[in-house]
Amino acid sequence: MINHDKSRPIKLRNMLAYGGGDFFGGGSFAVLGLWLMFFYTTYAGLSPAQAGSVIAIARLLDAFFDPLMGYVTDNFYRSKVGRKFGRRGFFFLFGGPLVMLTYIIMWVDGMGFFYYLATYILFYIAYTLVIVPYETLAAEMTNDFKQRARLTGVRMFFSTGAGILAAWLPGRIISFLGNDDPSSFLYMGIIFGALFALVILCLYLFTWERPGTFDPSAPKKKFSEDMAHLFRSLISTFQLRTFRQHVGMYLGAYVALDVLGAILAYYIIFVLGESAVSASNALTFMTVVQFLCVALFITLCIKLGNGKSYKIAQGFMLLSVGLFLSIHLFSLPYSSWLVYVAALLMGVGRSGTYYVCWNIYSFIPDIDEMLTGKRREGIFAGVMTFVRKAVQALALFMVGIILQHYGFAAKSALQSPEAIHGIVAVFGVGSTAFLIFGIACSLKFRLTQQNHALLIAEVNRLKNNGSKQNVTPETRKVTEMLTGWDYQYLWGNNKVSRQEDTLSGGSESSRLNDKDASCQ
Repeated sequence: MINHDKSRPIKLRNMLAYGGGDFFGGGSFAVLGLWLMFFYTTYAGLSPAQAGSVIAIARLLDAFFDPLMGYVTDNFYRSKVGRKFGRRGFFFLFGGPLVMLTYIIMWVDGMGFFYYLATYILFYIAYTLVIVPYETLAAEMTNDFKQRARLTGVRMFFSTGAGILAAWLPGRIISFLGNDDPSSFLYMGIIFGALFALVILCLYLFTWERPGTFDPSAPKKKFSEDMAHLFRSLISTFQLRTFRQHVGMYLGAYVALDVLGAILAYYIIFVLGESAVSASNALTFMTVVQFLCVALFITLCIKLGNGKSYKIAQGFMLLSVGLFLSIHLFSLPYSSWLVYVAALLMGVGRSGTYYVCWNIYSFIPDIDEMLTGKRREGIFAGVMTFVRKAVQALALFMVGIILQHYGFAAKSALQSPEAIHGIVAVFGVGSTAFLIFGIACSLKFRLTQQNHALLIAEVNRLKNNGSKQNVTPETRKVTEMLTGWDYQYLWGNNKVSRQEDTLSGGSESSRLNDKDASCQ
């Protein structure tokens, strides 16, 4: 991480180290999404409302920390520590041990509501310290569309590989120790915590970041000025059309996955009548399919574009939810086999959902650079996770409240017909509503490989003192379509950049705009 040479080639070890970061990023929440609420209500003794409250409160608090972390990591090069260890790298060194400790202590049973709330909040703080800097790395390491697609693909392989382990390992430990032994999840936490610390260390050792420019003679800003900068920067990200579309697609897909993840084990066990081990096996099969389909969606994104690939993934998700519901509602024969068919469909959909959303994100800072003339990867990472977690907190809180309303009984192997109806309602209606919302947001999405190449060429031309008067009609059309702004207001000639410059003391983009003022 000390080497900041962005032009260096991305070798296999760099790709593996980058991808391995999402063994933590995706893997930790694969475990939490599939098993945490089940652990809270089945082994820890929390009611569904308490379990939902723990998850919602922690995620909502963390949502406010994400944008702050994005701003901190973008500006950490101002400090001596940041210049020595990297404005991203320092948080990998510091966050790795913290992640391991906090992840393990979450899985201790019988500790009460406030213990689980405190430990979940602590884990989220550790998670954010690492994941917000991590989310900037693809854009930091290369501008090439195909290279970023490969980086995202490797990332998804690790994420889904962790998901396989997350689905498979608890079932094996439960099978060995017995259904009534809550220490199964503590052992799982120890194993995953150690693996997470290892892959985070590799991020520091084998990835790099775009160098930050720092003027030691510039006057230091007050905390209030920094916070004003942060607030304005957060709001300004929604001035970008492609980012607004992406946030809608991301929310629709990921909140649906969160709802399904929180309720899927309940659905298979209590609605379809399978055992916890059988549920683990079905979830394992789903994540294996998800892992195998990453290569498919890498190809689809390059050939068809991100928008079409996203709709294909969501189509598979809707088919899976429909089949899961049909098994129960119509008492279909061979239900145990059909569970695996539905899991297969969901595995394909989850693979595309995870890959496409994160592949899109890595290109958002490029479009923003066309608008502002600046690189703001960290701010976008913080905003995106803030929006998701705020909505996600509300959604998962409602899952707990609905299950509580329908009479779900904690630590009970059997549930009432009313509780079964509640699980079915959350599984079917909750997930479908978000999936349809995401598809609606994707209808006008236009970021393709060709459009991205035109945009990058225009950014490079302007960086090399090219005049805005010489823009080609095709480039003008593409940049306007992606940013949502008229071309004359791009490259820093807008209120977004002027707000940034006022707080940061000027920038290269503002000087370039002065040179081109005659064409405005």
